Amino acid sequence: MTKKAAAILVFMGLWVFTNALAAPMETSAENESEAAEAASVDRSSFQKGYEFFIDHEYKRACPYFYEFMQKYSPDVTDYEWAEFFLGISLEKLGYSHAGAEILARLVRRKPNQKIVQYSLEIFENMSRTQSFDKDLIIDQTICEAQYGFIEGELSDFIHYHQGVYDWEHGFIDWGNAHFSLILPGTYYHYRYLYKKALWHLYENRIHESMDILDQILAGSCDDEDLVDEALKTQARLLYELGEYDRADMLYQEIEQSILEQSQNLMERAWAHYRMGNQEKAMGLLYAFEAPSFQNHFTPEYYILKSFIYKDVCHYESALNVVSEFTGRYGDSLKGIYHRIDVSENKDLLLLILNKKDIRFTWELLTLLEEERFRISEFKDKKGQDNDLSVYLDRIYALEIGKVAETLRLQVQSEYERYANELLQYEEEANLMAYEVGLDMYQRVQQYHYNEDGAPEGEETRGVVVYPFQGEFWNDELADYKVVLPSKCKDMEEWDIFFK
Repeated sequence: MTKKAAAILVFMGLWVFTNALAAPMETSAENESEAAEAASVDRSSFQKGYEFFIDHEYKRACPYFYEFMQKYSPDVTDYEWAEFFLGISLEKLGYSHAGAEILARLVRRKPNQKIVQYSLEIFENMSRTQSFDKDLIIDQTICEAQYGFIEGELSDFIHYHQGVYDWEHGFIDWGNAHFSLILPGTYYHYRYLYKKALWHLYENRIHESMDILDQILAGSCDDEDLVDEALKTQARLLYELGEYDRADMLYQEIEQSILEQSQNLMERAWAHYRMGNQEKAMGLLYAFEAPSFQNHFTPEYYILKSFIYKDVCHYESALNVVSEFTGRYGDSLKGIYHRIDVSENKDLLLLILNKKDIRFTWELLTLLEEERFRISEFKDKKGQDNDLSVYLDRIYALEIGKVAETLRLQVQSEYERYANELLQYEEEANLMAYEVGLDMYQRVQQYHYNEDGAPEGEETRGVVVYPFQGEFWNDELADYKVVLPSKCKDMEEWDIFFK
């Protein structure tokens, strides 16, 4: 929704309010209580705040709206407008969480359709552009009520999240009913299709999932992130089906920044390895030596790299890679063996914080702390706390505590998963070292005791090799190719010890 349209909507609500104030007093019996209230309620603080609000002086307006809310209860006329204008003012000033919490509390009471619609539009924009409290906005506000009067894109937003919520809680038919109300070809329709594709995967309906992903990729979805996710999922399915070439082509279509594609590069390397393109696979792995990927969790890099070296009989290099694995993750493994707290296992903690859902929570916590720090601008001229600053600080203190606990639980859960994976990769690395040694022994046996003697060496291919200059360029990370001639028919220096 444009700012102009939003402003019109606000002032439509204001028009209703101001005209209500200007209307002549009714004399019927049913309005006597309202007349008594009007006589007893002092609206001066509200009117002062409103004057600052329409002049876009939101910082000066906030204390007056909050003062009015302190004096009276929610059943007083104009209380909901004071609450609404306070939430909007805080949101305009950059206090996104405080504004959202006030508006969410207001929406759950459904005081006025215009207030509800405008607040929901803020939530929809927030959900697509920044970190936010999903439990507060989606679960407690969007999914706990019906909003039949909402239409258009905003209706799609509501039905999408309510449908997902129902699916996640086992109410499949209810979820399908919500999804059926989303307009085809829209942003939330494509998001629904992607959820449906994942659901089919969960049910092991692989080909049906791939058909839905094809619909997304063939459609007019303008959400690049969603298209990238569809491409990645489709590529992984093709890999599992053994269609490595098609999988690699889809990976190359992903528009996401190369710096965010460490896992994609790793999966492309595996695809090329399966196709027998060891040099291209090694080139993709070479990109992981760039500083940009140092904080990504990629232990399988060492496993695949040692596989490639082993296949072309670069045994010494293969063993060196196993040693590199120990050097890279040795401290983390020691921490796991000694059962130290995740906060002390700094190398692994840094890797964990790069995970998407954990990074979202971390960014939300950082946002909350930054907004809380700015509350001092509401203090009085002497720097003393007042009612509004204390109120806002309490909101942020509670939310920060909740989000910090969520982050702690997420990190602990992921730490356990990473620890198990790392222990498994360590076992595979040790097994690889054993297999390399076994291959070396078998090769020597074949070389020295074969009746026909050693086979002729391979013809060296004519290639032009440009020496690496020690610099990595982000736009070239996916294009490296390593010249890796096979040594399986050459005699190594260590062969002499077996003569």
